Amino acid sequence: MYDSSIGGPLLWPADEPWPHCHGPHDWDLLTDEWNPDALDPSQSLADAKLTRYDPEPWRDIGDVPNAMLPVAQLFTRDVPGLRPPPGKDLLQILWCPVDHDDVMPKTTLVWRTAADVTDVLRAAPVPSAAEYGYDYIPFPCKLDPEPIVEYPTDFDELGEESLEQMRQWASREHIAIDPDDVKSWFVSNVCVSPGWKVGGHIRWGTTDPYPQPCPTCGTGTESLLTVASSEWDAATHSWIPYEDQALADDYSTTVGPRVTIARGYNMILRICPTSPDHPHIQLMQ
Repeated sequence: MYDSSIGGPLLWPADEPWPHCHGPHDWDLLTDEWNPDALDPSQSLADAKLTRYDPEPWRDIGDVPNAMLPVAQLFTRDVPGLRPPPGKDLLQILWCPVDHDDVMPKTTLVWRTAADVTDVLRAAPVPSAAEYGYDYIPFPCKLDPEPIVEYPTDFDELGEESLEQMRQWASREHIAIDPDDVKSWFVSNVCVSPGWKVGGHIRWGTTDPYPQPCPTCGTGTESLLTVASSEWDAATHSWIPYEDQALADDYSTTVGPRVTIARGYNMILRICPTSPDHPHIQLMQ
């Protein structure tokens, strides 16, 4: 709980209420195979995700608040690109592990000062319901962040000069690119990294790029976190970390937090650059 992590325990004050989602939830559909009362205390939720404990489909547990799950814990010492409110050095992201109106989990963001947490909550509440297949329960992963350079996929924004520089670079590196397909090659291999990331550009695909103003002040929002359904695919080999190169040709191998957003999309959380207190936006691409 003192590390930056995905799906790991949070540095949460024992005397602070745990976030719950108050719905609405379609419990009849979303509690399929999920019985938190049957969870082995020695078993993590990630383990339960594999074992599918105590199937009990179509349970109706009533319209009760659903405890949120830890998604990410990010210390500014590990992720210097974060811009916290004054005096804060820790960002915690949680979500309700069922689909909501936008076909994504409902998220909440908490900024805090790590040094203020002296009496730590030892056991977080277990959700009353989770999405079928447990796609929204991340496997715990400690983070070793690496800064990278990205470019937007909008070539009108890049300009023809930048595109020509990319062609020249590919020529120097002896990379064979179809001249008619140079843009798609650079989009996959150079422009926007796949996988989970803080900040960076959006890999648009479900929609064309469109403005996403802050709902409070109208300022254009910025990407805070991308929650990805996969760390790479057949078109993004160039982004695979060296230590994972051996897995590059085996797409059946699952790496990372093993979260799936709407059958394989990404969820991007965007925030207002003028105030972290303004509501954030969720986007699927």
